[in-house]
Amino acid sequence: MTSGVTRRVSCARVAVPALGRDGMLVVLAGAAGVMDAVAYLGLGVFTTMMTGNTALLAFAIARGELGPILRAGLALAAFGTGAAIGTLITGWSPCRGEWRSAVTGALACEAILLGVFATIWHVAGPVRGPGTTGLLLLVSGLAMGIQSAAIRHLGIPGVATTYITSTLTNLSAELVGWTRSKDGTRARRVRLLAAVVVSYGLGALVGAVFEVRSSPLAAWLPLISVVVVVVNAFLRHGHEPPQAAPRDDRRSALAAASRE
Repeated sequence: MTSGVTRRVSCARVAVPALGRDGMLVVLAGAAGVMDAVAYLGLGVFTTMMTGNTALLAFAIARGELGPILRAGLALAAFGTGAAIGTLITGWSPCRGEWRSAVTGALACEAILLGVFATIWHVAGPVRGPGTTGLLLLVSGLAMGIQSAAIRHLGIPGVATTYITSTLTNLSAELVGWTRSKDGTRARRVRLLAAVVVSYGLGALVGAVFEVRSSPLAAWLPLISVVVVVVNAFLRHGHEPPQAAPRDDRRSALAAASRE
């Protein structure tokens, strides 16, 4: 009876199309691109690309414009706080495996925040007061900061879904190395880095088109993308047994047990 149930569950899991780790990263990069387009065109600052916000803050200070100073400063503070929250969430997970359950948990928190963002955006409509704008910046900045910390926890060399300058720099460096060695592993990294950069750009384009046309999809697309990743990660990795501890850890555990 148990074996029959196990076979049915296994078949159900195989029947569900699943994204691999690289595919999930590409989807998250696209979500970040959409969010940046929506935030910049609709709120006046970025909520993912903090390099741009740092420059916008400097420009606003030089011009003495209080509104832009507050918006850029809030976006920077929210993103930094979100990154700290994401680090706290993922810090409970050991750095093992291609994808970790703590990363899925952090992205689930991001999805909740993006749901709040999309709801506020939809209810407020195109005319938003300073209070609503500030709340939208706070929520979206927290969400994207959490995503940034979650992907950092995966420890993939050179890959970031929220700060594309770093990813583009690493793509150029990997391309140079790949042309010299033709290494298969390096070729995979090149493909992943290129896909992340392109996905972010396409996401920004799609988000800009929807925002310019005042489409309600503009605010919902990041949420949909992150939910897809969270569900996919749970189906793909949520039921996997924990990895065996390293041999040294097992020896330490046995020694501790023998002393008790």
